[in-house]
Amino acid sequence: MPNSTHKPASDAEAEIWNAIVSFEKILEAIPGDRVSLETLADAYEKVGDHSRAKEYIIRLVNALLEEGDEDGARDVVHRLREMDQNDEDIKAIINRIETIKPKKVMALVLDGTDEGALKKPFNIAAEISFAWNLLQAGKLKQEEYASVVHDLSENSTKANLEVPVSVLHVLHDRTFAGMNDVMVHAALSNGTPIISLSSFELQIKVCSLIPLDFMVRRGCIIFEQMGNDLLVGVLNPFDPQLPEDLEEITGKVCHRFLSNPPEFDGTLTKIRKALADAAK
Repeated sequence: MPNSTHKPASDAEAEIWNAIVSFEKILEAIPGDRVSLETLADAYEKVGDHSRAKEYIIRLVNALLEEGDEDGARDVVHRLREMDQNDEDIKAIINRIETIKPKKVMALVLDGTDEGALKKPFNIAAEISFAWNLLQAGKLKQEEYASVVHDLSENSTKANLEVPVSVLHVLHDRTFAGMNDVMVHAALSNGTPIISLSSFELQIKVCSLIPLDFMVRRGCIIFEQMGNDLLVGVLNPFDPQLPEDLEEITGKVCHRFLSNPPEFDGTLTKIRKALADAAK
């Protein structure tokens, strides 16, 4: 539990400590709740308590592995690589993940599909990090942040979703008044210009360089190829693992651009139809 004698340096930090108390209470009742573990790991990183952040990241990885979500576990474990590599706990969990690393996305590349993948809960660690960033930047209030996390958690457990589980989708569905401000902040913070996917002619050979399931689960669409480089529309430019995974799958340099949810979903629908037509 957080130190009750801690004096927050700002209102923003006070909001983080309030969130910590709330989510630690949830874990007392549900020790393996992945949303609480993800949120607490981010929260403790934000307040500079890296030891507690490490503890919750390790607990999250173990919880994901127990659920059989090896992809999700690998998406989280990169955060441990940024910590003390001499820490025995960190070395142990990284070694555990590395033994199953080949099962990651490359299996999708070989098969083109991942049967049952959408029946597993979405890994929303990167989305919660996105939401935390918006809270810290003053783009979301504490109650708005809590609502976003709640919706992410609810959406991540739904089976057979045809669109990504993302912060931008949640805000769009809630007709959030500051949506444009959020988009501009996300674009400028990560060097990912806002792109209009509907302005590009669909090239199914280019789009299908990544599996459809990966597009949905990770919120990304390859919309153009320029020379040997790929242009990718994304919904979360704060996801640090996505660029590595994209280049692992495609073998090409990938440049990310930020897409809004309606255009992303519209393009995804066109890709799904084109793939179905090609299969006939």
